[in-house]
Amino acid sequence: MKFLLIFFIITLLSGAENADTAIWAQYARVGLSHDQDVNGIHGYYRINRKTTNTFRDLRLFGYELGDDSYIYLRYKSSMKYSHHGKLYNFTTASYQKNTRVELAMRYHFNQGFGYFIKENKFGHVNGELGHAYDMSDYLNDTRKTSYLKSGVFWDHNLWIIKTKLEIEWFKQISEVVTTDLSRIQIFAEISHQLTNSLSFIMGFEQDYYTSNNQQPLSYYFSLDWEK
Repeated sequence: MKFLLIFFIITLLSGAENADTAIWAQYARVGLSHDQDVNGIHGYYRINRKTTNTFRDLRLFGYELGDDSYIYLRYKSSMKYSHHGKLYNFTTASYQKNTRVELAMRYHFNQGFGYFIKENKFGHVNGELGHAYDMSDYLNDTRKTSYLKSGVFWDHNLWIIKTKLEIEWFKQISEVVTTDLSRIQIFAEISHQLTNSLSFIMGFEQDYYTSNNQQPLSYYFSLDWEK
């Protein structure tokens, strides 16, 4: 996890283009989670930096469900090719640990190109296409898997209601792992603004593995603070 933090700091401090136009934001959440008839608590922290054509984002999420725990750390950066253009490139690196599925660790990396399909004052719709790979350790069995990655992302803000929908598809192209880990990941969230800095949020995440019937689902309720 340390290399992600170091890389994030270096990226922010280097190439400070139009630093006077940069917008910083940070968010924190705490709430209740539910997964497979087990209740728990979760916490979330996010910090990002935006300019006219760059985006830097670091997220840390974790929860406890009974005797199990889950940790997710993700850093994403993207850059438009021109100030008013719609095409951009992106790079994402993440770390996961999930004791419920005996996942000791998963380092995930993907990069590629994205395009803003629609942009207006209420939000945007964008699509992405790229290459991804996992380096995972299930019960000390190291797995290295490559994927073709695509996704569609929708954000919409209307007064005190904000909605978000993300659909990502990972098509396995590596033959090193005999088990097909191709999957569709769906994330949806709706938030209600209570005050200028406090929101109530409901959301869910679900994975659909195309080679079997595994469809892990989790949902949550949160109070969100934004600065």
